[in-house]
Amino acid sequence: MYLNKEFMIALRTGNINELLKKYQDDISIRKQALGKINLPTGRIVANDPMCNFQMEPFERTVAPGEYPVMLYIAHMNDDQRVAFAEIRFTEELPAEFELATVSGDDVSKLGDDDFFGYGVDTGTGGFMDEITCGELKKIIYESDDYTFDPLDDALDKSYVPTYDTANVCLPDSELNVVAFSSGFGDGTYPSFWGFDKNGDLCSLITDFMVIDNEDET
Repeated sequence: MYLNKEFMIALRTGNINELLKKYQDDISIRKQALGKINLPTGRIVANDPMCNFQMEPFERTVAPGEYPVMLYIAHMNDDQRVAFAEIRFTEELPAEFELATVSGDDVSKLGDDDFFGYGVDTGTGGFMDEITCGELKKIIYESDDYTFDPLDDALDKSYVPTYDTANVCLPDSELNVVAFSSGFGDGTYPSFWGFDKNGDLCSLITDFMVIDNEDET
């Protein structure tokens, strides 16, 4: 099973740029806070919020509440890409990771480089609560152009070459969608639950596979 454990731990310890020098010394990582996500059910959906193909929440749940979202932006010369996106449940550091799965995923069937993940078709990934996902689907399906304009507008206004971000509430609601460019664009991307040294859940991280740990030297 694919797992970029070394890098995901380094994101939280602050050692990521030092580690990157071993593998891809033309890349550096910068952290960007993206506000909080409201999870009233604690059932998290990760998907492309612009088309909402994936509506199934992850099997593992978290305590309902609001949690900070962090992005990790890879800088490569004049290019900037969202390399990882994280929901942080505690400030404890992750020590182990588990692939985030939805109902029906069988991890035992995965090969060394295989994973389960969500599909991206508009170059955008995101996090939301299961309830939010259902409400967003209604809004999109009932719109004239199959879009949620406030999300589109927020992404457009935030754009810097070459990524954009948004944290938008649904109309007359505290339910929000957190969205961001997905690495180099469309594809399928895995998410991982992070656990601290005591085995307690501390984070959920999506890997957009911008960086890897294969030594190119």
